[in-house]
Amino acid sequence: MKCRTCGAEVLLHVERCHVCGDDVGFPNVRAAESIDEAAALEGRLDAARTTARARGTAVILESFGSEVRKSHAVLARPLGDVDAIVKSHNVLYVSFHSQVRAGARIPENNDWDRGRCAAESTIHPIYYDKINYTALSLDGFGVLWWGEYSMSLKELHIANRATVFEENPFLFCARHRIIAGKRGPFGYRATWRRRSDLAMAKLAHKLKPSTEPKDYPSILLDQATSRGDADFIECHVYGPMHPQSLERVVGPKPKARHDRIIWKSVCDALRKAGVIVEEV
Repeated sequence: MKCRTCGAEVLLHVERCHVCGDDVGFPNVRAAESIDEAAALEGRLDAARTTARARGTAVILESFGSEVRKSHAVLARPLGDVDAIVKSHNVLYVSFHSQVRAGARIPENNDWDRGRCAAESTIHPIYYDKINYTALSLDGFGVLWWGEYSMSLKELHIANRATVFEENPFLFCARHRIIAGKRGPFGYRATWRRRSDLAMAKLAHKLKPSTEPKDYPSILLDQATSRGDADFIECHVYGPMHPQSLERVVGPKPKARHDRIIWKSVCDALRKAGVIVEEV
């Protein structure tokens, strides 16, 4: 890509031209808009539609895609994190890596956190630390292995800086045997507005002639029985997220008395801010 102002070649990881300072867009969105990426995704989508016609699920596939166009980016977190996010207009939710570097979070001693830098920097080279990870959802529930409370984000606040990706980068790199620092295969990411195309390309094989619309949410986001087996399309949001970006919060009524007090306080703050709250 060339800078529209000065003509300099735009570096892959920047938001602004390093020569003239003009805004060149979010790097994850530019990556998803690239000719190679878009063409490969179109090829996968065509193949999915061909397979669906052969299986008698073509109408169901298009119906599924239509519903996914209404999907939300949902962040699931523990109650304590939700409390911290909603109680102050001066608190921004920043990426895992930003939290670690600020000394606000300790990485866990497991394969996931040990491998995050390598996997995520392979998908988002150099700018990986600016990406917040959420999941596409049709029913308002995020990946519950990340936390019991699901926060849906307003489309208006993320659409221009969000992209979607086939799965967790850690699993993706392992599945495709990608060496850290090397480019992965094209066709597995999309802009926010093309999220339904990626979902159709990925999940067409899970649709059956007997599939009904009520089945779509669990097909798009399969909670599974363990954290490592959960299957979902990730939504990658560039930059911090503000409490005013919350549209809906879904979660259970806590069992412990002190947690119920916190939850009630969180609900009051959310409703005061005009956020939909659902207790399940």
